[in-house]
Formats: sequence, C-alpha cells, structure tokens
Amino acid sequence: MAEQQIQQQQQQQQREEDTLPLSALPVPPPFYKAFTSANISKLKDFKSHHGIEEPAGGLPLQLTPDQLLQLPAELRYLVPPEPPRGDEEFRVFNEVTQENGKPPTLKDWDYEQLYPSPPSPPPGADPSIRSDWTLDSRKYLKDLVRSALFAFLELLAITARNPTHPDKDEKLAHIATIIANMHALINEYRPHQARETLIRMMEEQLGRKRKEVEGIRKMKEKVAETLAEFSKNAPRVEKSLGPEEAEALAAEEKRIDGQRQMWAAMDEILGH
Repeated sequence: MAEQQIQQQQQQQQREEDTLPLSALPVPPPFYKAFTSANISKLKDFKSHHGIEEPAGGLPLQLTPDQLLQLPAELRYLVPPEPPRGDEEFRVFNEVTQENGKPPTLKDWDYEQLYPSPPSPPPGADPSIRSDWTLDSRKYLKDLVRSALFAFLELLAITARNPTHPDKDEKLAHIATIIANMHALINEYRPHQARETLIRMMEEQLGRKRKEVEGIRKMKEKVAETLAEFSKNAPRVEKSLGPEEAEALAAEEKRIDGQRQMWAAMDEILGH
C-alpha cells in the first residue's frame, strides 16, 4: 500500500514535469522550491528522531516506504529515489532511456548517414573477427563542421531574403542531419574516453601509493636513527659497582633514558 502511494506520487510528479512548456532555456523542475534550509533542517530532525543514520561511503539516504509516508510532501523531494534497475526506463533531457540501453544510432534518429560504414563480413566469415578497415573520424568531423557552417550561411541568406521561404525548412533539416552525424561520430570515441579516464585514475592511485611508500621509508629511517642514538647514549656501568648492582643500575637508567628519548622522537615525528 505504501509503495503504491509512492508510485502514484512519482507519476504525479512526472505529469507535472511533462506539462511544463518547452523552451530553449527550460525552467528547473518545480520541486526545486522544496530544497530550502528550513526543510533540510526538518529532515535532519526527522532522521535523528527516528534513529536513521546516514549510509557510509557517501551513498544516498534511503528510507522505507512507511518512513517516506510519514514525511511531509515537501520533505519527500529531499530524499533521492532509488536508482533505476537495468530494465527500468527513466528520462534524461526529456528522452526515455535505460541504464543498460545502447546509445541511439542514426537509424534510430531517422537521419541519413553521411559517412561510410564498415564493410559487411563475407558469407561464412566469423562476424566477431574485426577487419583491418578503419574510419578516419577526424577527417569526417572536420568535413561535417565545414558543411554545417556553409549550410548555416545559406540559411542566413534564405531568411534574409524571405523568412517564410519553404527552402528554410529544408535547410534546417539538412543542418540537423549534419549535427546528428557529428554526434554519432563523437559517440564512437566514448570507449576511448572511458579507457583514458581509467588510465588516469590508475595513475593517480599509483601516485598516492608511491607517496605512502615514501612516507613509510622516511619513517623507517627516523626510527633507525632514533635506535642508533639509543645505543650511543646508553649509560656506562661504573667499575666500582658490583656486577649485579651495575647491571640493575644500567637497566634502570637505560629504561628511563630510552623512554625519554622515545617520547622526544615521537614528538619530532608527529611535528609537536
């Protein structure tokens, strides 16, 4: 019952967003008004009253359906919804998509492809084996940019003579086709971008590990120097004392002096 009420609220929120007028600079969703300092303070009081702890690792706060229903309507917007599952649809820039969905292609957009496609494998060949064919994406991107600029100049010339001329719509459709092809070519760089991002993250992690190892090495050297000072400054046993007395005195003085020097070394290491 509680989950059904929450789903109805989310559907109502989606209907409100769908009724917003579309514009070049769309307004933010209406629920942004709920993110006030007073509401954030109320949500903190609610969590402390019900003994709700923030999840570790920076994860978003998740409440049970019953806890969500206990919240006022303006505070429910402050609790992020659960992430969509792999087969669930959600909207991004007013476009319905899926988490595990494939990026749209030119055919999905109903645009003509202006650059060559890889050749089809011969009959009987293994389609998983990649051929030596490559596409010079940079060349085609440059050509498409020039074509888009030239088409835009033509559009300006048409609208300057007659803003209602039917050639204007044809030229706009041509520009949209060029931009869609540029978008498709740029999407082919996504795997390369992901690989380079992963390499950079691993290099940063390796740099942090090296700094940690260097810090441990310096600490080892300081400890070795401290132990060397202990051996140099060890108290000498007087010859006039008996063996047992000299040994007891040396042990006591060594213990006291060792503790004193250890505390001094720790203060130096910790920067006190």
